[in-house]
Amino acid sequence: MIIREGKIEDFPLLEWAWKDDRVVQQKYISAIQDGKQSFLVVEADEKIIGEIHLWWVSDNDLEVANEKNRAYLSTFRIHDDHQRKGYGKQLMMAALDLIKKKGYTQVTIASYEGEDEIEELYKKWGFSEVLRDIVVTDKGGAHSCRLHLKRLE
Repeated sequence: MIIREGKIEDFPLLEWAWKDDRVVQQKYISAIQDGKQSFLVVEADEKIIGEIHLWWVSDNDLEVANEKNRAYLSTFRIHDDHQRKGYGKQLMMAALDLIKKKGYTQVTIASYEGEDEIEELYKKWGFSEVLRDIVVTDKGGAHSCRLHLKRLE
């Protein structure tokens, strides 16, 4: 298993994750090119099996990420064939380490309404505060989400 910083050239290798989401994918690529975002990938068996995106600044909500002390994690996913094997935890820990190394003291992440299992996992990883409910727009339209906060030590 390898965790490394993702490159724009990795997006075609994440076809399993982005197949129906070209508009959002292009938004992410533009944000990476503008320095607003970066991402990490996890590789196993010489394939990219997961990703997590780190937003350093949010264009529309500085409570989410402000380019000063708070970053935002999004698009955290592991391929179905590789879930429940510890890859997600290791990817999350690598993302948190990178955020700390960049000098950020807080990080946020959102869960969709009704994702109780995901919320429990986030709590386990230290996202113990709920800041507020937010609305996230993606391929399926607008969705209610809960914004979780972790204070980094």
